[in-house]
Amino acid sequence: MIVLYMLIMAVYAILWLVSFRAADGGAGSRGFERIAEFAYLRLKQKGLCQGREVREELRAIHPEKQDEQELGQYYIKKLKLVLLVVFVGNLLACCLFLTGWMEGQINKEGSLERNGYGMGSQEAFLRVEIRGGEQKSEEFTLTIEEQQYEEALVKEMAKEASALLPTAILGSNPSLSEVRSSLNLVHNLEGYPFHISWESDNYACIYSDGTIINEEIEKGGEVVSLTAMLSYGTYVERVVLPVHVYPPLYSQEEIFREKVYQALVEQEKAGRYSTELLLPKEVEGKDLVWSKVQEDSSGYLLLVTGIGAVSLYLSGDKDLRKKVQKRNRQMLSDYPQLMTKLILYMGAGITIRNAFRKIASDYCKERDNGSYHYVYEEMLLTCHELDSGISEALAYERFGKRCRLPQYNKFANLLTQSLKRGGTGLQEELRHEAETAFEDRRNLAKKLGEEAGTKLLLPMMLMLGIVMILIMIPAYFSFSV
Repeated sequence: MIVLYMLIMAVYAILWLVSFRAADGGAGSRGFERIAEFAYLRLKQKGLCQGREVREELRAIHPEKQDEQELGQYYIKKLKLVLLVVFVGNLLACCLFLTGWMEGQINKEGSLERNGYGMGSQEAFLRVEIRGGEQKSEEFTLTIEEQQYEEALVKEMAKEASALLPTAILGSNPSLSEVRSSLNLVHNLEGYPFHISWESDNYACIYSDGTIINEEIEKGGEVVSLTAMLSYGTYVERVVLPVHVYPPLYSQEEIFREKVYQALVEQEKAGRYSTELLLPKEVEGKDLVWSKVQEDSSGYLLLVTGIGAVSLYLSGDKDLRKKVQKRNRQMLSDYPQLMTKLILYMGAGITIRNAFRKIASDYCKERDNGSYHYVYEEMLLTCHELDSGISEALAYERFGKRCRLPQYNKFANLLTQSLKRGGTGLQEELRHEAETAFEDRRNLAKKLGEEAGTKLLLPMMLMLGIVMILIMIPAYFSFSV
């Protein structure tokens, strides 16, 4: 596998060098974007990355932009993301392989290294090749326990550990004869294999985690017995340590901090009938400058932004499909209105070509006010084609293909056939098409309504569950009482 990982890294290095030379060292693009541009151009020369369906979808969403430029940017973004993911995945896979390979080596003597004292057991996955006669291999899974101490050594180490405990648990206290702050009740000692657990004969004064409750202890103090149990396998050693607990001694800083807090509390109580809280300005002749502590959540925002950016890149095709679907729904919704306008203009004696121009010019005025309709954008493009000298039949045929919907293909066929017949019967056919379009629009509205109802089913089920919980909990507690 390492050969494959190194080969992939070599391919990336070659691609970077070749793309750098192809760009003549220019600074227009960097890193993976430069490699993605180079790869796109080479794939395009091979006849790949043409994406007829993608091209049509991009063309449908942005009819006013150039196809090649939009298609190139779309594929370069996708290739850049793929190259980045493969590079990072290959790098992590290579590191993981090397780590596993180094850990799985067997030394020349044919032995495995056992974990030292206190390091825990390990799982070894072994393969043995049986040679001589019929060669075959077998695989085994073996649990290798850590290195163990002998019993005599354990007893000797227990005595040493017991002597170290009074010093190890002191924390910030000078000795166990004068304890005023919490103890550090360790669960192990460095260099010793014992697990240490603790018991107290007065939990109101010393908890088993070492916490000291000494605010109400008198000046003479109180003696508490702590029991340490040192265990290793089946061996257990009990050590009793007397602890003399005294009331706490506060430093000057702690005393001053308590005075500041008391002044702050007094100001809060005194100003409860006021709309503002006046903070104390001085304590014991020392000036106080206050400021509010603000929580900084910008790091979380950056993390969420990064995750959102990756999600946007990965869902590029999905977003493109949604935009195309939205565009198709709008064009189907505008189709009956378009038929109605054409019938009105033709009834007034306007030719179909001039009707196209009239509708397109009216739309240009509406578009300036923020109204955007894909079908009228296509009609506007058809008018530009007619002005450039393209025949009406070819322009209408292109219009139907660009719209990419069967209704508009049928409409384009009606226009081209009408041109061949000299325009007879077109108005009647458009009127029939308008009736069909209105019926299709009603069916589309029903379908969208059904989809909306289906989408609301999950929230309604969640609300039902919440209502059931609100009913069942009081009933449960009433039965319990």
